[in-house]
Amino acid sequence: DSQKMGDAPAGDATLEASAAVNGDATLEEGLEDVDVVRVSLLDIVRQKAEDMGLIEKIQRVMVAFKYAKPSDNGDAVKTLVDTTIQKAMNEDEQEGTLTGLLLMMPGVGLMILEGPQRLVIGTLKSIHESKHENAIDTIHVFSSIQDAPGRSFPLWACVPLQLSKADAQVPDKDNVAVLIPDISIQLQRFGKGLEKIPPDGHKEACQSMQRVHGEALPRTEDVLGLCASPQVMSLSEFFDLYYTPTTCLGGPLDSEVCWPLPPSLNY
Repeated sequence: DSQKMGDAPAGDATLEASAAVNGDATLEEGLEDVDVVRVSLLDIVRQKAEDMGLIEKIQRVMVAFKYAKPSDNGDAVKTLVDTTIQKAMNEDEQEGTLTGLLLMMPGVGLMILEGPQRLVIGTLKSIHESKHENAIDTIHVFSSIQDAPGRSFPLWACVPLQLSKADAQVPDKDNVAVLIPDISIQLQRFGKGLEKIPPDGHKEACQSMQRVHGEALPRTEDVLGLCASPQVMSLSEFFDLYYTPTTCLGGPLDSEVCWPLPPSLNY
């Protein structure tokens, strides 16, 4: 009774101080929980894909190089492509690899290149931006698949073919749609066959490609004809399409251009 109104008992003061200390400790523990480094969703997805045995998506392109001079044997093109591919792999932080095949034919080179999209597109872009006028006249993209189920070639190889010179036979629109997949399938079939051979036998298999698989090889006149076809994109046109944003459904939806919403139609 003698204690004045408003004076806090000593016990209460001690409890308040203790509560304050405990509260600060709890707050600090909460902040520590917030500061914990947590695994990102992307890392979780990548780990799950790795556990499931999934591999990185592979892009495969088939490209033709018309030589600057029809009489060239393709050595300059081979050097340019080999150097660009090796540089792309050496500079890749993720240590990706490029595989495929370059066939050096009279007047034209035909290449299948496969690997991670960043490396495939980067290699094509480097070739496109390089000073290749002395080696390459024009570059044409026959096909591009961004989500190939896997690789068809276990290595990168260049194969010179001893073929007769020929004039271009330009296919019509319907034959273009048949000729390109047929060439791609035949070359991929050769690549898959290399997987059955020990690595030390790959070089010999490539050197004997024309003798063993001569009938399945693309004809010079067909490759030159595809290069001359208006249905086949040049590398410049391919990059224009690749880097140009697209508009879904040809334009904005009705709900984006008018308000209130139009009534639904009853058929």
